[in-house]
Amino acid sequence: MTKTGPARLERRAFLVLLVLFAQLAVPARPAGAVAVADPAGLPVVLSTGWRAADGDPPDGIAGIDRLDFRPADPRTDQAKREGIRWYRILVDLSPFVGQPLAFAVPGIRDVDEAWFDGVRIGGLGEFPPASDTAHFVSRLYPLPTDRVDSAGPRELVLRVWHGKRDGSVFRGTPAIGRLDRLERERSLHDQSLVLFLGVSFVVSVLLVLFAFHARSPADYLLFAGFAVSLGLYLMLDHSFWSDAGVPFSAVFRGGIVVLVSTAICYCAAMLRFLGAGLPPGYRLLLPAFAVLGMAAPVVPGIESFVSPLQLFRWAFAALLLDLLVRFASAAWRGRRSARTDLVGHVSFLLAVVPVAGLVPGTGPVDLDPSWRVVLLGSLFLCLAFTVLWRMSEEVRRYRLEGLTDPGTRLWNRDALYGEIAERGDAVRRGKGRGFGLLLADVDRFKEWNDEKGHLAGDRLLLRAARALLDASRPQDFVARYGGDEYAVVVGDVDGETLPALASRLREALGAALSEETDGFLSSASIGTQPYDGARHRTPEDLLRDADRHLYEAKEAFRAGHPARTARLTPSGNWSVRL
Repeated sequence: MTKTGPARLERRAFLVLLVLFAQLAVPARPAGAVAVADPAGLPVVLSTGWRAADGDPPDGIAGIDRLDFRPADPRTDQAKREGIRWYRILVDLSPFVGQPLAFAVPGIRDVDEAWFDGVRIGGLGEFPPASDTAHFVSRLYPLPTDRVDSAGPRELVLRVWHGKRDGSVFRGTPAIGRLDRLERERSLHDQSLVLFLGVSFVVSVLLVLFAFHARSPADYLLFAGFAVSLGLYLMLDHSFWSDAGVPFSAVFRGGIVVLVSTAICYCAAMLRFLGAGLPPGYRLLLPAFAVLGMAAPVVPGIESFVSPLQLFRWAFAALLLDLLVRFASAAWRGRRSARTDLVGHVSFLLAVVPVAGLVPGTGPVDLDPSWRVVLLGSLFLCLAFTVLWRMSEEVRRYRLEGLTDPGTRLWNRDALYGEIAERGDAVRRGKGRGFGLLLADVDRFKEWNDEKGHLAGDRLLLRAARALLDASRPQDFVARYGGDEYAVVVGDVDGETLPALASRLREALGAALSEETDGFLSSASIGTQPYDGARHRTPEDLLRDADRHLYEAKEAFRAGHPARTARLTPSGNWSVRL
């Protein structure tokens, strides 16, 4: 019987998604665009030369010189909680007179104001801050063109509120560059996030479609929930949020919910893959994660959730380490699919620790944001592919079990009907060669079963099945039709060659029966029927004719006229007596 499964579809889906991520890594040049060399020194990476001062002068930007500024690194400097800090840096953009420039930051604290040469270029400007959030968002502030002239250095000034926790100002290195290039880079990063979200949804749809064909649908539905949650969590880094009217507090609350969902679904799915139930530590931490996720949308003062969120990250890191040990132990013991699961889990660890920086104390690798998403997406695809492969194997085994006779491990009646229908369709379309059907029935099996017991009867049936398999050809299909009856779909035969093949199977089956029963049983009735496309429109038609010939052979045996060779029955078709 031709066996099909979802493995090929999953491999193709994986390759398609991988190609999409590979294409993402190469920015497309707009049609008709002409390559223009950037002036030397652009972008201006603002990594040194910063000065900082705490407090807020009564007259705002006009009184900035009254503050006590000192050298500072806004990427590592720890500010006072709930304090306002001013940052300033001198930049000389004289070589770039008349060019549209912008100040870009991969991520900056959400409540801020920015000035360039005394002109406000962006920021929320809400002091005291009205938003309640700890979210970092990317910013792109165009610089006033009339301020970029040959007069010398200009001053870039930021005012930032640090929230209810210590922390640096920037999540990435700020820079000044060409406006069009910075916009293109940010757009590319946004597109990579949208693509990752799309990939996570595609993986989830594949899992949901095939999950109910597996033995344990809940395993894969949990992983589908993890994939969607991870995609949504990464979307929080989209620049849309910096320009949308959605309060940053809502973005931060939503981020906690999807992050907690990601952790719960992932840990639960991996434990089910291990078949380990729910260990005591998970029984404590996973419900605590759920409480954190349910409280995030409603608790007042979301900034106070920063500490619980840090504890959550450490707890999640501990669970990931525990899962690594469990997968390694299962792989060492040779448990089925354990090595594949281990590869997938290690891929996820590489994604969340050095790439995404979800574990405390492990910042993301220093890569371009778009490349980081591409790398994260590749690792996620590796994890998803291991899960899809595991599911395909489970679906295949589950399907085979549904088409296999448990006593003899032959194909069962459902598989027999499918094989006959498939071969018949191929013959009618002119794409298949002739075939026939052989039905065999062990004579006096009931006597043996009653005298020796059901266990001896089961052993005899298994022995007969092995004999038929050994004597059949690779293109033949051996199934248990029911009780002590067997069916063999034989290919590449016609009405002349079918009896010869039946005699071959007869000899093998007779020898096996005689050896198993010490001569108590040594015969079987066999009926054969070549396939006729005009007459046998359904599998039942072919089986009905073969069964009639088998009945004629058994009647001849009961009448005391056993035939030692293949002979014609009264209906004009071949039958065989052992």
